[in-house]
Amino acid sequence: MDFSTYKGIYVIGALVNGGIQKVTGELVGEARLLADELGETVHVVLVGGTLKDDPASLIPLGADKVYVLTHKLLSHYDGKAYQKVLASFLKDRKPDTIIFAATSFGRDLAPRLAAELVCGVTADVTELSADKEKRLVIWSRPAMDGNIMADIVSPLFRPQVGTVRPGIFKYPKADESRQGTVEEVPVTLDEEDLGTVLKSIIQGEKDENPVETAKVIVAGGRGFHSREEWEMVHELADLLGAAVGCSRPISELGWEPHSRQIGQTGKGVSPKVYFALGISGAMQHMCAVNADIVIAVNRDPKAPIMEMADYAVVADLKEFMPRLIEKLKTWKAEKQA
Repeated sequence: MDFSTYKGIYVIGALVNGGIQKVTGELVGEARLLADELGETVHVVLVGGTLKDDPASLIPLGADKVYVLTHKLLSHYDGKAYQKVLASFLKDRKPDTIIFAATSFGRDLAPRLAAELVCGVTADVTELSADKEKRLVIWSRPAMDGNIMADIVSPLFRPQVGTVRPGIFKYPKADESRQGTVEEVPVTLDEEDLGTVLKSIIQGEKDENPVETAKVIVAGGRGFHSREEWEMVHELADLLGAAVGCSRPISELGWEPHSRQIGQTGKGVSPKVYFALGISGAMQHMCAVNADIVIAVNRDPKAPIMEMADYAVVADLKEFMPRLIEKLKTWKAEKQA
């Protein structure tokens, strides 16, 4: 197959209340790394109702060109309308690769566009790499209930399309010397292009310290056996100014909302420090953790997390947690004295 006319790595960024999402920056940084390996350029497509942030802010992060597609009918996500706008735009430009964030927006829109572009989609990717010889993007994700990592390629179709978990990749450092351009693309839509009619918006509860943006996360797993023990996780997090996270079993017990679940079926995170308390280190969980420092506490010295951790403590949580909390309280009191 001759794919010589397909060029560029395109990152699709949905605008939320006129703002550029943090995950868009994460994906731009990763796209830049892929583009450098494959000899491609990075294009960002910002789509939504209005744009309040500066689109040129994505150029120092790795973008070569930023397209802005705004229209009042795109203020709230509508799959049919977004599909119409982006399908026409992408067919004209013939991208080699398209990257979406694996948000509710991306998970709905990516397959819609793939159907129109006659290609496949790799969903919920946690690692990206390149085969320079074959000029392929390698989309890696957990498979078979998280027991293996599958590498998926698309040698017979273009564009190559995938959705990538938010929080998996580090936010790139800005290079203010980079040059690029911004282009506003006219959008034509009318009411008949909408698939749904928005009647009202019901605001959900907002987490004051969400795990996906936290610099320090205190996360717990099966090593906690009661709600009373679990309260120590919150106490430790409060002392450290950290966000509380959990593995899937804790969320299923109802001790924490799903919004704090980290792992294949939860959130991806990239904090500076990650406390893994009573967490075994299974791939289903750790595939979503990209931390600078991992501190693990587990009574099983052979648990997989102990090999992954930068600092590993073999201890019973019922004994370790009260002592650590007391030490931190004493240290904070002395510091304030």
